Amino acid sequence: MIIGHNTVLGQFSGTNLLEPQYGELPNQFEDSFASLYNRTILTYRKKAFRASVTIEQFYSGASSNRNYLDLSQALLQYKKKGWDIKLGNIYETVGRGLLLRGFEIRGAVIEELGFRSRNYFHRDFLGGSVQYKNKKWKVQAIRADVLNLFPPTFDREDRRTDLVNVVTGEYRYYKKHKIGLHLLNHTSEGSDADNFIGIQFEGPITKTLSYYLEYAQQADDFGSRAIYIGLNGSVANLSYSLELKDYENFIIGSGVNEPPALVQQFTYRTLNRSTHVPNPFDEDGYQLDLSYGFKSGDVLSFNHSLARNQFGNNSFVFRQFFLEWSSQISTFIPYRFFVDFSEDPFKAQDNRLTLGLYSTIPLSPKWVFSPELEWQRFDRDTGTAQNLSFQFELGYKSKIILAILAESTTDPFLIRDESNRQNFLGAYLTYRPNSKNTFRLFGGERQGGPACNSGVCYEILDFRGLELRWSTRF
Repeated sequence: MIIGHNTVLGQFSGTNLLEPQYGELPNQFEDSFASLYNRTILTYRKKAFRASVTIEQFYSGASSNRNYLDLSQALLQYKKKGWDIKLGNIYETVGRGLLLRGFEIRGAVIEELGFRSRNYFHRDFLGGSVQYKNKKWKVQAIRADVLNLFPPTFDREDRRTDLVNVVTGEYRYYKKHKIGLHLLNHTSEGSDADNFIGIQFEGPITKTLSYYLEYAQQADDFGSRAIYIGLNGSVANLSYSLELKDYENFIIGSGVNEPPALVQQFTYRTLNRSTHVPNPFDEDGYQLDLSYGFKSGDVLSFNHSLARNQFGNNSFVFRQFFLEWSSQISTFIPYRFFVDFSEDPFKAQDNRLTLGLYSTIPLSPKWVFSPELEWQRFDRDTGTAQNLSFQFELGYKSKIILAILAESTTDPFLIRDESNRQNFLGAYLTYRPNSKNTFRLFGGERQGGPACNSGVCYEILDFRGLELRWSTRF
């Protein structure tokens, strides 16, 4: 404990995520079985130095081939006077991710149907990074192996088949205007090396309007390129942004890059599941976002996105129009109402209409009731389908929260038996005894599907049974 409290010797801290399950994955039609996932991060800091390790473990009662105990990450870092030197497992993003993007989706534990082994959802780089930054310049060099999405049951050579060498620099040349130049060399097992170049410009146009432009391409192939343009500004109570994209044959290796999606990602369940996943092989489009704040405190938000893909002679166009009104009743009952209309040929869904109402109703100084209601309908070749989602949450002083979640679908793509409807009913009990510990118990059946966060999408499997998640900091 001396290490944890003596600033001379350094500071020790850590986090742990423990998640045992007992149940079944309905889309696999297996008998119930027990499993346990655990992730521990230990960090030591002393002045300009930081060291950390991550230990990841999974145990499944169904098959020993899925089990592992893995030192999944280790990091040494020195950061002082403009220098930032890292060795080990690192996360880096070049520009807006056209050439290189590492990510960690906090709290996301995934299980791929093909591998059936649970692991944390992230893409890091194993190697080194040296960066120097002052008021005018920022330069960085990176050499690392890139993690793919195979679970830790695979060997390191199978999980890190991409090697990248990166040199990048930014220069502030006039007030807050910047120019950046990025060079990336990529090699993968069994293929020749590829070289990529990127350039970016950003800065203010006026006091309330700024721009960002980034272009990248394979050095010897103009047919492999990516363009991203963004404008952000405000006028009085109106804030706005306009983004444009044009990607052509621009997936590097196993996907070491992650160009901006330009599709708004929602926390609303039905909209998050039905979001558009970009395809950098051939996609162009735009996103417009508007938000207006009234003097009363009400906020009106509008979002429109369009994405075009070309597959041979066929063109697929995704369109989405989203409108949200945030207000309150009698100054103490806030609510949000939204309506969304989309055309999604990628999911074979036409005329998709989604409505939702979220609110928080104080029952007393200690008790709060939060209803969440969503309804969605769309057309398929087989007819009209509907998705329903209802959650009713009762909270006590933010320490104890009981939530009942009921969902239903008539989508034939999701129904597992001969009936015309698939129902899901589950309950969550969350307990926060203090600021460092959170317990969440789930029981029942929950619906899976796509989930998106920070521009990255992944698949969640249906689950029926009991699950406990304990998150702690120390």
